[in-house]
Amino acid sequence: MRRLLTGIAGAVLTAVLTVGTADAHSGLDRATPGPGDTARAGLDRIEMEFNGPLDPATTPQVEVLDPHGSDEVAADPVVVDNRLTVHLRSLDAGLHTVRYTATFDDGHRSTGGYYLSVVPRLDDDSGANTWLYAVGGGTVLLLLVLVGVLRRWLRRS
Repeated sequence: MRRLLTGIAGAVLTAVLTVGTADAHSGLDRATPGPGDTARAGLDRIEMEFNGPLDPATTPQVEVLDPHGSDEVAADPVVVDNRLTVHLRSLDAGLHTVRYTATFDDGHRSTGGYYLSVVPRLDDDSGANTWLYAVGGGTVLLLLVLVGVLRRWLRRS
């Protein structure tokens, strides 16, 4: 029984180590803003950091698609070692798709992508919400005054 358990443990350990070795290629380590992040409208760049140096002889391909499918990348990415900066047209609110293909100095290519949620800026309402709040607040205040006057009038009667 002990030999059987030792054999199973050895097989499991070999399988785990083999999978870890086969998956040791370079890829995206982190991005700002990155997968699952929420950014404010007006975002003008994305910075990506890969876990290996990029090939200086090739230009990474990056797309940042707005909710309508238009590419919002403004210029070729700037690459320094394992970091890549993508300059964008100012992003509007909505769900954006980030796609990339990068070649590392060992010749390995990494392709991936993620979704980026962009929400309106706090000052992006151009006064529309302020006007709505003022009218709504004024209406509530007027109703409270009318209720108070009506209650007084009913008490006097």
